[in-house]
This record gives sequence, C-alpha cells and structure tokens, in this order.
Amino acid sequence: MSGSMVRRGERSWRLIAFAGWDPTTKKRQYVRRTVHGTKREAAKALAALVTEVSQEQRAGVKQRSDLSLADVLDKWLTARSAVLSPATVDRYRVAIKHVENSGLGALAVVKLRPHHVEDLYADLLAKGQSGSSIRKVHWAMRQALAWAHRRGFCMVVATDGVELPPLGERKILPPSSDAVPTILEMALAATPLWGTAFAIVAATGCRRGEVCGLRWSDLDLDRRNVLIARSVAGVPGGVQVRGTKTGDMRRIALGVGTVELLIAHRERCEARAAVVETEVLPEGYVFSPAPDCARPYNPHTFTHDSSKPADRLVFLRCACTI
Repeated sequence: MSGSMVRRGERSWRLIAFAGWDPTTKKRQYVRRTVHGTKREAAKALAALVTEVSQEQRAGVKQRSDLSLADVLDKWLTARSAVLSPATVDRYRVAIKHVENSGLGALAVVKLRPHHVEDLYADLLAKGQSGSSIRKVHWAMRQALAWAHRRGFCMVVATDGVELPPLGERKILPPSSDAVPTILEMALAATPLWGTAFAIVAATGCRRGEVCGLRWSDLDLDRRNVLIARSVAGVPGGVQVRGTKTGDMRRIALGVGTVELLIAHRERCEARAAVVETEVLPEGYVFSPAPDCARPYNPHTFTHDSSKPADRLVFLRCACTI
C-alpha cells in the first residue's frame, strides 16, 4: 500500500493513499485527505491514512456500488429523526434537497470524492445560496457520510478537508429600546393578539416557539411573572409540544403594562369562547386559534401573520437582549 503528500500551502498538505482498483471500471482508486501542520506531522498523518486504508481493505469493507449519495442521506436522516427536533429535521431536508436537485445525489457514494463536494458548493454559491445555507448542506453531508463510513458503505468521507465558502456579513439591525414602545403601539392598534405577543417577547426575550407554548397556568398575574416551560415546533401536518431549546425552565418577571395587556387578552379570549358557548381551558394556551385555547399556534403561522403589522419577532427579541 503506497501513499504520497503534496504541499498546498505553508502548513497545508494533501495526502493521497492508493486504495486498490475499481472492480467495475478497473481504474485505480485513491483516498485523499487534507491536513494542516508541519511536514513531519503530515508524514505521520499519511502513514496513519495508509494504514487505515490497508486495514479496511484487508477487513473486506463492504462497498455498495448501488448505494447513491441520495440513498445515504435519506437513510441517515431516517435513522437520526428520532433524536433530532422536528425543526432540525426540516432544515436537513431542505439541505438534502439541494444535493438531490444538483444531480450529485445520483452518484454512487463509493465514487464520491472531495472535488465533487467542492464543485457542488461552488455551484450552489453561483446560484445565489448563502454561505450559511451551504454550511447546512455540508453538516448534513458530513454526518451522513461518516454514518455510511462506519457501516462500511464507503471508504472515504468525502467532506473531510473540503474548503467551505465564506459566511459573508450578516447584519441584524434590531430596533432601539426607544423604538420598541412605538412598535408595540402599532402592533396593538393593528391586531391586539399579536401586539400582546410582541409585548411578551419584548418583556421576556423568549423565542417564538416559547411564546406559542405558553399556557394560562404558566402566568401568575398577581405576582407579575411568567414561567417559560415549553416550546412549540411546527411539524408536517401540525405542531409538536416539547421542552425549551436549552432544556431549562425559567421564571421571568413582568411589568405592570405587560400584565394589563395579558388581562385584556384573557378577556378577549373569554368573550370569543362565550360566542360558541364554551370556556377557556385552565391548561389552555395563551395564544391559540381555538375558542377554548386547546391548541397552540404553529410558530411558522405566528411569524408570517405577525410580520405584517410590525417588525419580525426576532428583531424584538434582539432588542430586549442586547
């Protein structure tokens, strides 16, 4: 088993190890990896790579020539869906769609190499995808290929050493503290429901899913505080109630003005329930499309609807946490 290394920069080296012959094309196969360090460190890494490739070949690594990159991504996401949040699964599905639409998804995973991956990222960048979006594609592919490598579906994790496009500058310009009251007044005048929700965001800094997850039992209006105990995530066909993003619960004090808005909101909810001859459930959701408040809003609907009368919730959350 032989190998070589090529200098790519002052402290960057491309390692190349011979990995045998392709049984179909009868062409030579190589495993390539990029490392950073001194020449001596690169030589040690090359020796380790050659040993790794040799051991895998002797062990008879099962290479599934019929297993495409799209197959690997789908199998990996199916296996991980049970432990990932619905929102994370949705983001990975979008990232995987980019790979499938590019045509690279049809390539056999045993033939996938770093230059294929770099070409994909360059193509996505040329089509207007941001550096952040491309990184999501990279994270999905990196984890899926590592998963496939552990199961013997490929000998190379083709994302190793791949250069990612720059993130680019992302500017978030939240409203100033002086502007927040004006925004709240505009939202309350346009839609009291969303205006009250904005007030909760501005007062607590909670996330939109946490606003959707608030129950009436979480509010202690006499002591002027609220318990942030759960979050709501949008999933295909509905919503899922789960813990907060950090897994922690927290109790936050509320100002007199916010308490007054919540009292008025409760009165509107009770009046809405009376119209259909029902009552607001004690464990009902504070912000709910149902007369009895039995189900929460989907965070996606929440954001899309509330973006019309005032700035997006993310800006208010930034304003109250800076």
